[in-house]
Amino acid sequence: MKRDEFLSTVSRGLILVCAGSCVVACSSGDDGGGIAPPVTPPPSSGTKVSVALSRMPNIGDQVTSNGVLFFRIAAGDSASSFIATESVCPHQGGALVWKATDNNIQCQLHFAEYDKTGAVLQGPQNSSGSTRMLKIYAKVIDGGNIEATVS
Repeated sequence: MKRDEFLSTVSRGLILVCAGSCVVACSSGDDGGGIAPPVTPPPSSGTKVSVALSRMPNIGDQVTSNGVLFFRIAAGDSASSFIATESVCPHQGGALVWKATDNNIQCQLHFAEYDKTGAVLQGPQNSSGSTRMLKIYAKVIDGGNIEATVS
């Protein structure tokens, strides 16, 4: 095999491998490299959403239910031991999670950060947008459940 034929064959092979990698990486089934799946938007104002306290036994535990993110910030089963907020970032709808080690709420899409009161600590990274404060919902303990009223 001549040098030109060899280089042509190798080049075609590399192009096919690279193209195949791009197609797989950009396929509709790609999860974005660990980014959370699509989230449920919050229900309409006045809706009550509840979660069993047993689903969040430890400080730092979190549960998302019907568009509301609940997380435990203290021991005990009083309403003040929990925070309830919208589960989607107001910037572009990324999933929000409680980062107990950092004591903040973080968007998994552009990494905006919020404190427990909903105040913006850091705007979205790698984006041209800004964000508003998170809505923090009123909550009560009802039997073995924490119940938030969406506002």
